[in-house]
Amino acid sequence: MRNPDEVREKRFTLTGPGMILALASSFYIIFILRTSFLIKGNLYFTLIDDAMISMRYARNLAQGYGLAWNPGQAPIEGFTNLGWVLWMTVLHLFPIPQEKISLGVMLTSGIILLINIIVVFQISRLLAPASRYAPAIAGTIVAFYFPLVFWSLRGMEVGALTLMISLAILLSLRLTLKAENKVIPWLALSFIAALIIRMDSFIQVGLILLYLIGKRTLKFQTFAVLALSASLTLLAVIVFQKSYFGDFLPNTYYLKVNGVSAIERIKTGLLVFNNYALGDFIMLLGFSLLGMALFKNMRTPEFTLLLGLFAAQSAYSIWVGGDYAEELVNSANRFITQGMPALIILFSLVMDRFIDAAGLETLPGRFKQGFLPLAIVVGLGAVMVISGKQWVNWYIDNAPMLKTDILRVKLGLHIRKYTSPKAVIAVHAAGQIPYYSERTTIDLLGKSDAVIAKGPLATAFAPGHDKWNYEYSILQLKPDLVADRFGQLTNFLSGVKEYQLLPNGIYIRTGSKLFDPAGLSQDYKSP
Repeated sequence: MRNPDEVREKRFTLTGPGMILALASSFYIIFILRTSFLIKGNLYFTLIDDAMISMRYARNLAQGYGLAWNPGQAPIEGFTNLGWVLWMTVLHLFPIPQEKISLGVMLTSGIILLINIIVVFQISRLLAPASRYAPAIAGTIVAFYFPLVFWSLRGMEVGALTLMISLAILLSLRLTLKAENKVIPWLALSFIAALIIRMDSFIQVGLILLYLIGKRTLKFQTFAVLALSASLTLLAVIVFQKSYFGDFLPNTYYLKVNGVSAIERIKTGLLVFNNYALGDFIMLLGFSLLGMALFKNMRTPEFTLLLGLFAAQSAYSIWVGGDYAEELVNSANRFITQGMPALIILFSLVMDRFIDAAGLETLPGRFKQGFLPLAIVVGLGAVMVISGKQWVNWYIDNAPMLKTDILRVKLGLHIRKYTSPKAVIAVHAAGQIPYYSERTTIDLLGKSDAVIAKGPLATAFAPGHDKWNYEYSILQLKPDLVADRFGQLTNFLSGVKEYQLLPNGIYIRTGSKLFDPAGLSQDYKSP
């Protein structure tokens, strides 16, 4: 008679991530290809507008101008993802055509997402070695959770940062549960990488360190090494920012926080949290809390850590007032997305217990052999609950914001064609237009302008989109053209005779000789 433990082990090994990785990689390729577009017969790829801001900094650094918004000007930190900008810089060192370099970022993110699936799979297996379903359920949900896929494949640092935190969780568990001291250097590196990618990852790194210090089996020297690695990295980033950019924190921090009370931020953060994030996690959280209440062996520091990582990211999102694109993506923002894998793992471990309790040992055929099909079905079912509407919208109308991104690419190329290299442009959308036009740019919304960022609000609080000063940016700095319209620009310029509105929506300074008015006034939106 076969040993039941041997049968269980065989069933578990059949739930490997290979099928999930195959499905995910195929889907990511489709996702990326659907974002491509043609301009005058050339195939283009572009990232979302915010990611293209990072790409502008990366290109300037690769070309020897430093981390400057405009070549030849003083550096200003108009980004919050230093490590990701550095990776984009590496890509810009290769002779990749401008229209294809975004593809390199997207493919990198796709690989990162696939590695994260494997790491999530391993975390689930480590926390519940006898689990038949949990690893595959967790891997499936993480593979197809819409905001994680969207933000990563559209060029943001979300996937990279999520992977570093997932690795830190896995290595911490191997250190505490398996006493594998060999992982200590790698755990320190995961902390370092996370903090360099985004310094606000100190929240998640700090929670993992709290978990480690609570494990009595861990030597103090080991904890000290890990804590010192993280602390020194955070300090080094802050010192670098002060010495290089002149401020301890990124310019975007002052843009989003200066002039806004904590109460106002929290109020807005709670509103968008309720309107857009709740549907992403309420089912997962409900089942997770129920499982932790019902099963005593799930009330452990490890499970509490997972819940805490999700809760901390949610609290951070509320504290900063949310993000800028919840309504456009119709889902949880980037901050909450980074905490979702921890909750997904917790949910998957609970579901494994519920499925076992339901007595599915009696299932016939394929569901009984390895349980991989059933686990994937459960995982995809969860995906449909938390991300089904978003994926349906993606199928019908492609990725959110893509149509606008494509128009901005065309506008940037249009400006480059009909303006002198010495022309100065002003924009509200500071990604595609400056990147593809390759012109000195005034950032009207202040991500890369300290005067705007540290100035007062011009409208109701809206993270990163509530400050402008047209008297300063336009009347004082005198751009040769204003490329796009937003907020109160139309009303402001209606009384300024120095600027003329072209039929295609571009404003030109009438006294400037640095552009071709006839060419610039042409339609740029056509294929």
